[in-house]
Amino acid sequence: MTVNRFAAVIAALGLIPAAAASAAAAGNPHDQTQPSASVTTLVSGPTPIKAKDIPDAPGGLKAGKAGASALAGDCGACLVYCWGATTRSGPSDWSGSVFIYQHLYWCGNGAKVTYGSAWQSYSQSGSYRLDQTYGPWWSGGCIGCSSLRASGYILWNWNAPLISIPQSGTSHLDTTMYAWGVLSY
Repeated sequence: MTVNRFAAVIAALGLIPAAAASAAAAGNPHDQTQPSASVTTLVSGPTPIKAKDIPDAPGGLKAGKAGASALAGDCGACLVYCWGATTRSGPSDWSGSVFIYQHLYWCGNGAKVTYGSAWQSYSQSGSYRLDQTYGPWWSGGCIGCSSLRASGYILWNWNAPLISIPQSGTSHLDTTMYAWGVLSY
């Protein structure tokens, strides 16, 4: 065995007790007495899409005209591009999950949003139960502005599987679409 391999073996053996101690300190996930915190993530996109391929927003919002060319005083004759994306928010852990999803489509000319649509879907599993859904609604920006924001939220309940202490929570989801094809959430 070379000196480098011997040093690697000794280092690895030295880490084994530390790893075992950290796993024990983390506790058993089945001792969980609180629901997990909501986390907002990007599920897909922003992905370029042709205006003619933008789906209808079932029960959602629409603003502007998809694919309409625009003359904007701050950019001259601008080309309009469109994008699609999905974001989500909610808690997820070993006991299950509950999520609010925002399905977003928007068009922009680099300076102004020329079209926007948003609709929401939901999922639940395990110890999490979806109680109420709200949204989507436009909560900022506008058609003709540099951005457009869609908002929504859900109310949910969680029952610890072994302890049966019911608790409730809220997951908010605010997604801002920008005229140049970028999202923030």
